[in-house]
Amino acid sequence: MSRVPVRILRLVLLGAVALSLCLASASEAKKRRRKVRRQSVATFPAEWARAPSARYAALSAAECRTTLSDRGIAFTSVGKARGVLAPVRIIDGVGGVLYRTLLAREKRLANAHDVFDCRLVLALHDFSAILKTHDIDVALIYSAWRPPSKRWPADRLGRRHPGALAVDIFRFGKRLEEGETKRQWLDVIKDFGGQIGAPSCGAKAPRPKPSTARSRELRAIYCEAAEARIFNSMLSPNYNRAHFNHLHLEVAAKVKWRIVR
Repeated sequence: MSRVPVRILRLVLLGAVALSLCLASASEAKKRRRKVRRQSVATFPAEWARAPSARYAALSAAECRTTLSDRGIAFTSVGKARGVLAPVRIIDGVGGVLYRTLLAREKRLANAHDVFDCRLVLALHDFSAILKTHDIDVALIYSAWRPPSKRWPADRLGRRHPGALAVDIFRFGKRLEEGETKRQWLDVIKDFGGQIGAPSCGAKAPRPKPSTARSRELRAIYCEAAEARIFNSMLSPNYNRAHFNHLHLEVAAKVKWRIVR
């Protein structure tokens, strides 16, 4: 068998190193773009500490569960959930609204994506009061908790979905009246009518396209929640392509900013 010339081996090695450095650089650049984008739409309100989202985020696990009980919210504590401070399940809903994945009830009892941090549940309880004024009693979600890898340190708390502090809602269901059998839905992908880069709320927010009764109501729900400051990170289809089909609602701990896009 003939040997590969040393010169060629060196070229191959140099090419592999160059490719590795290029991929690493691209990854870092992508992280920087994400950071810059989040910073560019963040605000830093002086009264941030008085917002419900900030108060909830500051609670300990014991304080949060006590608050759930004081509010009469039915929940089941979860024994272990990597990255989550106070993991709970809310199978029967919160404040008259059922937040659930598409799985059947018995499967949701063990499904990771149906686990919430207790502090997020308090925010959802407030959100339910808004949804009920729009006759909504069910919110379909892609996930709350997304378990981090098994290499995740046992004592490290996660943020956003790895910490079960964010929920992605893709559809809102209207309450069925007596005699009704077909539920009406507000669907984010069909009804939000957003535009990437445009504000979703406030005087500068463009009207949804197309502007329909459903799109206007869905936008109203979103902006009423923003006004109530129950979440400090709210991302819609207006934020980027990754959010084209859902609303990302998050309680972020130890931050003084808020994002509504």
